Amino acid sequence: MSTSATLLDIQDPFEKALKIFSRIEAIFQEQDINPIPLNYYIWYQYFKGDNPKFRQEMDAALSDPYGYSDRLGRRLYQTYFEGDDVNEAIGFDQALKRLLSVMARRMESWTQKLEVQTSELQNCSERLTHQLPQEEVKEIADQVRHRASSMQELSESFKQQMTTNYQEISELRKKLVDARAEVLKDELTEIGSRKAFNLALEDYTRAYNNGEYERAPVLILCDIDHFKQFNDSYGHLIGDSILRYFANLLKKNALVGQVTCRYGGEEFVILLENTSFIDGVQLAESKRQAIETAQLKRKGSEQTLKQITASFGVAHYRKDEAPELFIKRSDDALYKAKNSGRNRVVGEDEL
Repeated sequence: MSTSATLLDIQDPFEKALKIFSRIEAIFQEQDINPIPLNYYIWYQYFKGDNPKFRQEMDAALSDPYGYSDRLGRRLYQTYFEGDDVNEAIGFDQALKRLLSVMARRMESWTQKLEVQTSELQNCSERLTHQLPQEEVKEIADQVRHRASSMQELSESFKQQMTTNYQEISELRKKLVDARAEVLKDELTEIGSRKAFNLALEDYTRAYNNGEYERAPVLILCDIDHFKQFNDSYGHLIGDSILRYFANLLKKNALVGQVTCRYGGEEFVILLENTSFIDGVQLAESKRQAIETAQLKRKGSEQTLKQITASFGVAHYRKDEAPELFIKRSDDALYKAKNSGRNRVVGEDEL
């Protein structure tokens, strides 16, 4: 198993990291590589070159006529990276955040300089109107205004370029962070595990606290009502099938940035980034209605299972609060939904 230090060294120079990202995008297009998060992960490690044994095996695979494949990527991950500590993933998140922060600081600094120069030129133009003959003043003033206008256009162009780059890297950041959830799947339901949720929660709350998103994350905890009765009535195999069905229903038509995980037992969680509270409540209600109206049958039989329902608790993150408090409010809302008759959505505003 590899002992590589981190997914992405947080001391990597800004330009080096961007260069690696650009090479990944280029090679994916050139070789038509499936742009799933795990592949981004593997190729970043390859271009970074900190693991000689991994790179040697990757080189050998790339020289093969079959080249790179999703299957190869999964095998390489399992061989070299699967045992890495959680702190490595956290360091990776910090590194990507550092890239975004550097870009934001550069944009702000450059914009401020241009604005100061533009202001000085405009002031100069005003002063000149009181010191020189009218014709000369007019000519100089026109030149100054033209220069100021050009500088302002340059400022706007620069800000637009940096905004575009910021969005591109932010999107890449999501893809790479998603790789973590992909390899931390719950074995039964094949959605994210509790560990995947914990890491995503830390990432989303940190991003919001650092000003990367205007709106806070939303947390939806949900629980299948009377699930023990299904196991008692139909057996654990049917119970497992119900869990898988519910997990697929929750992740179906997932929103951008949605993380869906199994929280434990028959309890699940949906984490949404940059989302309004009302949108979170509406999503929970749509999932509640979907499971309530589902008609499931035994495999190879026409026997219909009894109605399945679920209860939901929704909370909105509060800036700089501990994640545990965020979870508790959602859990309290779920508890109230359970005690209020089940098969309902309760938001933290009802607590």
